[in-house]
Amino acid sequence: MAPIVDGTEDRFGDQIAVRRINAISGDGPAIMQAYRLQGHPTLLIFDAQGREVRRLIGPQSQEALEDVLLTLLVDE
Repeated sequence: MAPIVDGTEDRFGDQIAVRRINAISGDGPAIMQAYRLQGHPTLLIFDAQGREVRRLIGPQSQEALEDVLLTLLVDE
């Protein structure tokens, strides 16, 4: 997923913030538990107020991720 997330971050970097979490180290396990994440990769998308607006579970294509972001950015 890293190349896809990297490409999406490059394209939308001025409109979104990306935070990568390692599920097994650091704060990762606590974050996994707090958001009830059972598998990975999981992408959580939050609005400007910090509310979760979309949850994508499993590998995503570049096109699918960008489609979701474009839809959400238009709705703002």
